[in-house]
Amino acid sequence: MPFLSRLIAKFPMPTETRLTWQRARLDKAYAKGINAARKLKDKEKIESLEQDHRFEIDLYEEEEDAYLTKVLLSKARRLRVPVPHRYNEDSTESEHWYEGNYTGRWYLTTRGVTALREEIRRELKARHEARSHWVVWLSALTGVIGAVTGLVALLGHKSP
Repeated sequence: MPFLSRLIAKFPMPTETRLTWQRARLDKAYAKGINAARKLKDKEKIESLEQDHRFEIDLYEEEEDAYLTKVLLSKARRLRVPVPHRYNEDSTESEHWYEGNYTGRWYLTTRGVTALREEIRRELKARHEARSHWVVWLSALTGVIGAVTGLVALLGHKSP
């Protein structure tokens, strides 16, 4: 399993796909070990494998949260959208962020992801609406140019 995990980690592919594959490999490997321990009725081995699996899954969840947070923050900064604060005004931890248990870094919670996505969508919608009124003028201008071209062609054409 370590060889395949290292290979998947180095293979050029989108990060989301890589994380999904790694998690599936991890689940499959631990399920195989846990099932073998269950057949042997070794409760200590089962507990040990389940704890190890939970630890590894927690690490992958933090890695997934890190990726999602990075993507959303870069989008928000590019669009100049306000990012939720890590701490409330009374210096308590915000419900939009949590500190990772293993890395100590800050990641967006589900509520934080939802709030930031809503802000990004609002900004994109506002920008689209600001540009959409130009489409009307552009179509009108195209129509006028077509009419003038037709009129010039008609007047420039000499009858025999």
